[in-house]
Amino acid sequence: MSEKHHGENSDKPQLALPNFANPSEYAQPDLLKLTGSVVSTLSEVNNSLLSFAQASLQNHIAAADELRQVQNTKDLVEVQIRIARRTYDGYFEEATKIGQIVQRLSNDALAALNPPRPM
Repeated sequence: MSEKHHGENSDKPQLALPNFANPSEYAQPDLLKLTGSVVSTLSEVNNSLLSFAQASLQNHIAAADELRQVQNTKDLVEVQIRIARRTYDGYFEEATKIGQIVQRLSNDALAALNPPRPM
């Protein structure tokens, strides 16, 4: 009974631990590529926000012109509802677009930071 006291579970397969002393054995995250991806994506978000701000300003000017031409209360309410709907749809579309861009960035970053490991 005391013969196997140290290696009692020797018939079970041993887990092979990675050799961390040899880092070339593992793929390293490509931080340069990741940084380029982040800068490119943030530039894309910035361009999207700027174009959305410009489009919003033009839409608000058009809405003010539309409101100025209203003749009665019924038309005023209808115009306000149309303007509110257009504004809501525009904001929702832009938020969705930016959300997709940020999701793509996070997926790219995760892939770059967790490179495949050798078998």
